[in-house]
Amino acid sequence: MSRLLPYQLADNTTVFGNDHFRHYLVGEYQDVMIECGVTASAKHFVSQLTDSGRHAPDKLLVMHAHFDHVCGIPELKRHFPDAEVLASPAAAKVLDNPKVVAGFFDQDDQIVGDLGHDDAKADTGQSPRPKRITVDQTVSGGERITLKGGGTLELIDAPGHSPCGLAAWFEKDRVLFVSDALGFQISDDTIFPIFFHAYQPYMETIERLAKYPANILAFPHERIWQGNEVKAVFSRALSAAREIRDEIVSAAGKGRDLSDFKQVLFDRVYHGNLRIYTPENIKLCVDLLVRRSIENT
Repeated sequence: MSRLLPYQLADNTTVFGNDHFRHYLVGEYQDVMIECGVTASAKHFVSQLTDSGRHAPDKLLVMHAHFDHVCGIPELKRHFPDAEVLASPAAAKVLDNPKVVAGFFDQDDQIVGDLGHDDAKADTGQSPRPKRITVDQTVSGGERITLKGGGTLELIDAPGHSPCGLAAWFEKDRVLFVSDALGFQISDDTIFPIFFHAYQPYMETIERLAKYPANILAFPHERIWQGNEVKAVFSRALSAAREIRDEIVSAAGKGRDLSDFKQVLFDRVYHGNLRIYTPENIKLCVDLLVRRSIENT
């Protein structure tokens, strides 16, 4: 069930944004922002932060270089010009590619339009499009970010969904920030597997993250899970990925027309929370799932 945002998720973790795009501030002085969202959600975050009177972030952490996790950065930098952008080396390379960044903001425009129909979401005003998104510092899994008020944020390599993916563990609050490593929550009981980079690393990432003693599982989109529910989410994510891959491999092995099969999969998944993305976007996602499933089989 949704709560009025922003709110204190744990002693040193605050959640902002909306149900579709969440932003987290971590640390007693809220020095690190995790998940930079889209332009619309970043504008909403700035408004929420102003109204709450809380500290502005010193660092903006890129969890992976997909449009719905980075297009909010220019808007955030406009309001917080001294904030450093941190990303993995692979993500930094993507964000330095003008062609890729232009495509990201084409998709960002679609999300802005969708959110604009809901007054609870965000302002839809336009911001200038950058040709590149500048990364100030590259970081990698295994590194720790020291927080001003005490404690550290441990970065974790999280490939599978994206080759540049990171997750983050905040031991002080026992919060695990998983980004898209576990998939997308179409509903509270249905996860859309999104192993767009590779299936096996995706599964290994989920299994590795499941070993952390998290009390809170902080997703960038939709539901945040706590307490006894956390373990079940990992099991659900693994099962969903395994089942859809097995189904795709079986269909390909039987010589089924995969174009027809992709449409069947699209019709099955394109509902609920996933409709914040365009049909074209999700059709590309389904195509990637099929390709990654039949690789090396």
